[in-house]
Amino acid sequence: MEPDSVTRAVKRISTRAGVTLAWTGHSLRIGLATTARKRGKDAVAIADQGGWARHSRSMNGYFQRVDGWEDNATAGLT
Repeated sequence: MEPDSVTRAVKRISTRAGVTLAWTGHSLRIGLATTARKRGKDAVAIADQGGWARHSRSMNGYFQRVDGWEDNATAGLT
């Protein structure tokens, strides 16, 4: 495999599926980090499976806010 093999595969598959978004290999890492975090998975497990160092600060950049109202830090606080 070459360094950009995943990126090329994702682009090829998305084109065949008619998806017009700009996909890269990092799209998969962002999806993993965001979905796992949203579902309450442990940060160490996310890091291990996503290829980041444990307790990586750079991993935090991969977490995307999906819904600012649902993912609200003050929700449920009394």
